[in-house]
Amino acid sequence: MTATISAAGLLAFALLMAPPPPRRRLLVATSHRRRIAGWSPYVLAAVVMVVAPPALGLATAIALAVMVSRYRRGIRDRQRRGEGRAMVAALEVLVGELRVGAHPLRAFAIAADESPGSVGTALTAVATRAELGADVGAGLRAAAAGSSVPAYWDRLAVCWQLAAEHGLAMSTLMRTAHGDIVGRQRFTDQVQAGLAGARATAAILAGLPLLGVALGELIGAHPTRFLLGGGVGGWLLVVGVSLVAMGVAWSDRIIDRLTT
Repeated sequence: MTATISAAGLLAFALLMAPPPPRRRLLVATSHRRRIAGWSPYVLAAVVMVVAPPALGLATAIALAVMVSRYRRGIRDRQRRGEGRAMVAALEVLVGELRVGAHPLRAFAIAADESPGSVGTALTAVATRAELGADVGAGLRAAAAGSSVPAYWDRLAVCWQLAAEHGLAMSTLMRTAHGDIVGRQRFTDQVQAGLAGARATAAILAGLPLLGVALGELIGAHPTRFLLGGGVGGWLLVVGVSLVAMGVAWSDRIIDRLTT
């Protein structure tokens, strides 16, 4: 009974984490789904901890924690890559406008209008700040504080400050910032592509225990009955899940050190 409840909980969680069909990717539906997905792991963990034996509940909670952590990590990685590429595209527009003689404030406004998502919002705030006579460098650093690629915004802030304090050509400095950010983004993309094999290897290694359990069932050893039946098997399940979780966390840490 407890095994069925745990399996149903994990299946429900997987369905909540699955991406929606393309035709249903609407803003309201996405926001509602994210709220449900944010609370569902904790609700499932609480239910399993209550209805299942202590060992099985603890193992399920650890597995859910790993799944939630990797899900959120995937979201952060996608946001970082998307914002980095949007930033490169916005700077291309900005540099192009400055090259044809547009005023820096006008160039920022045009780049903001043609940039989607958080990059466009941040550039709009910077342009508005500049029109009001506020410190643009401080606005760029404020955008860096809420960005997934703060180094890009800090680079723009430094270039703007140099142009404002020393009278240097804004177009030249922005071209320099654009070249630097393009190089950073290209390096990041190359590192991500190079680590695809390492990520796949880590995922395969994390799934090997499941393969071992499946093979045990095929030969009639019934490891699932032993692991889910409570007693020593249940605590061995906790140890096994904990070791897999630590392995996943350690591999993610190694990869993060290479990509940040």
